Amino acid sequence: MHAAWKAGLLLIVATAGCGSSEPEPEEPPMKVEDTVFGDLVGTQDKARDRSNAAMDAHRQALEAQVNESEAPPAED
Repeated sequence: MHAAWKAGLLLIVATAGCGSSEPEPEEPPMKVEDTVFGDLVGTQDKARDRSNAAMDAHRQALEAQVNESEAPPAED
């Protein structure tokens, strides 16, 4: 009985030493544009760019109005 335990333990220790110590290199993740969700990300970027452009135009118009209203009146 003890011989069976010793043989099993020896087998476990022997197989535990097998295997490589170097991990396999991981494959880099795909770009989002190359996946199924690429179109969705592109649409979000376009919408964000258009919104930012509209906000910039509004900000410039507002700053022009503020500067015009704060300017001292022109004297003749």
